This record gives sequence, C-alpha cells and structure tokens, in this order.
Amino acid sequence: MRISLIFAIALLAPALVSQELRIELPDRVRVSERTNVSVREDGRYAGLLSRQVDGYLSRTVGNEFEGRFFVYQQVRRDLLEVARSIDRSIQTSTAITDRILFSGNAAYPSYQNLLALPERSPAIGESWDEFAWIRIAPRSDDQPLRLPVIVRYVYHGVEPYGDSMAHRVEAQFATRYPLRPTTDPTAPTTDYEGNIASVQGSHRLSILLPLEGRQAAFIRDEFAEQVRYTDGSSVLHEGHVLLFLNGLSMSLQRGIAEQLREDTEELSGISVDQTTTGVRLRIEDLRFVADQAVLLPGEADRLDSIAAALRGAESSRFLIVGHTADVGSIESQVALSIERARTIAAELASRGINSDLMDIEGRGGTEPIAPNTEESGRAQNRRVEIYIVEP
Repeated sequence: MRISLIFAIALLAPALVSQELRIELPDRVRVSERTNVSVREDGRYAGLLSRQVDGYLSRTVGNEFEGRFFVYQQVRRDLLEVARSIDRSIQTSTAITDRILFSGNAAYPSYQNLLALPERSPAIGESWDEFAWIRIAPRSDDQPLRLPVIVRYVYHGVEPYGDSMAHRVEAQFATRYPLRPTTDPTAPTTDYEGNIASVQGSHRLSILLPLEGRQAAFIRDEFAEQVRYTDGSSVLHEGHVLLFLNGLSMSLQRGIAEQLREDTEELSGISVDQTTTGVRLRIEDLRFVADQAVLLPGEADRLDSIAAALRGAESSRFLIVGHTADVGSIESQVALSIERARTIAAELASRGINSDLMDIEGRGGTEPIAPNTEESGRAQNRRVEIYIVEP
C-alpha cells in the first residue's frame, strides 16, 4: 500500500472530541503555538515579534506523551533560502488527559494545565476556577519565568465552527509577579533566579473544542503584559497567541516507516526507525569535503535513491538535522551541522522534494551515536537525519 493511500484512509478517522465536554486525542498530535505581538521597550515602540513553535508528540503510555518542540523565531524565511531554519528545538514530555492539557513542567507550549475542565460537563453560563502555569520570556536570552495563575473559565455551549460544531469556553486570568504572600500551604509557588523583577498583565482567552475532525482544540489568547527587569529596563507585549492542537495518524507513521525501509533496504549506511517525533531516516558517514558543507561526488547516487523514497510520502513535512563529530569548538560544530543540513535540503530540492515542506536544524556534536575517540566512530557521528513529522 502506497503512503498516499494510507494518508487518505487516515483522514477518514472518527471524531476526536465527543458531545461531552472532554478532550479526546489519538496517539499522535501536533501542537502549534503562534505568537504575534507589538513590542515596546522602555516605553518606545520597538516593532513586531512573530514566533512559531511546532511540537510533534506521541503517546508512550497512558496519558503520557513525548516528542520535540521546534522554535522558529522569524517565520518568514528569506526567499533565497532552500528551507526554513529552526532557531532551537527541545525534547519534552507532558501529560494530556480528557480534562487537562499539558500537565508537567515542559518548556513548551507556553501554557501548562490550560485548559482544565471540571469533573462533570458544566451548564451554559457556569464558571469554574483552576490553577494553570504560563511561561514568560519576552527576550530570547531570558531565563524563562514559570508563573502560576488562577484561570476563571465560563462555558458558553456548542456553536458552529467551520463545517462542524464546537464547544466554546471563555477564560481570563491576570499575571502578577512577585507572587503575593500566602499562608496556604497548597498554593503553587515559583522558584526563579533570573533577571525578571516584575510582571503585570491581563489575558482573555477563547477556547474551542471541535466535535469532529482532526483539530482537537483551538485557543486564542489576547493579552497585554509588561515585564520589568532588575536593571530597570522594561518590555511591553501586546497582541495574541494562537494554540492549535491537531490529531495525527500513528498508523500513517507506521506505514511511512515500512515503505521507507522497503525503498532503502539496498542502500548502504541508511536506517529507518520510528521515534516520538516522527519517522527518522538516518544517513550515516556522509562524505563531505573536510570541515566544509560540500558533498563529495560519490554521494549523488545515494541521494537520488533517498529522494525517490521520500517522494512517496506525499504532503509530508520533512525536518533535516545535521550532526558532526565532536571535533573543534561547539560553535563551529553547530555552524557546520547547519550548513550540511542546508546542503542536503538543497540536494533534495533539486531532486523534486518541495522546499516549502523542509526545515533544517544543526545539533553539532551534541548527540553522538558512536565514540569520538576513533575515526570509525567519528564517521558515524558525521550524519544527517531526515524526520518525516507530518502528515
């Protein structure tokens, strides 16, 4: 069975959310967080900030999910680039139940324990309060502040949403730091040693839980938040965050893995496995010019076969990750791994892979698969991994 046919069957999956006010998820999900805000620094307008964070999570056991989040600080890439560059990525684990999204202490998404539904389905107009956590880091070099907040929810019933229907919940909360003193031993606290001195903000959220389709939840947070720092400077963010939670097909991932193994079984230095992030195709011992991102001519045939195999995964999104041996400085390793990932993306694009569906990342020598003490091990560590993360 070809991958495109598997994908067509997966789109016919049953509804992700029932008529009851509950969160129902398949074993694989995509979480997308998009931030668009105007920025004022020390009272002066400093421009617009656009950030995108995409996470791919797979259920491991019970309500536990594991995967990786990818941060794109600027989502509009240079038209001359072959693929989007990832600013950074973070391996994470979290819990998602039928009542609570993202329990735990993960770096992303920025909201934890939001949404939190009551034990029984509420009546229209009924409200309830629950604790949640928000991650605050206006500047890229900030140590993030994980701040507890009290969220007031109000249920508004079921309403039209696109071609279907959805539960609507409205919510609001305020951010205040430092936290007010309390004698309640059960009250959440925060242990923070960064340079954020105070936070004051207000958030208003619209939450939709579609009754059918692949989208399991949509949250829009309209907010204004001022952060003051220990050096006396300040940052004001005004705008919105959009959070999308979409179901993906685990069976489709298995089908992709099986097809790639079949299509690449005669190639040397190629392995295919299924990870919590997505199907991974590993290309070991790629031969580049020493300390450069220039491929040696002997790699052309192998790349021809890899591109042909990847073309079978129609409409998929590809993440290309470069790795190096642990030789030289950390900075030089990361820079070289990025450029080598970019080279592979360009080679695949020249062989018919849609460049709009490719992202690149470099992790340097931080994830070795063999010892760096001998050349044979360093050769294995000089590799590129291609993840098929969607559909």
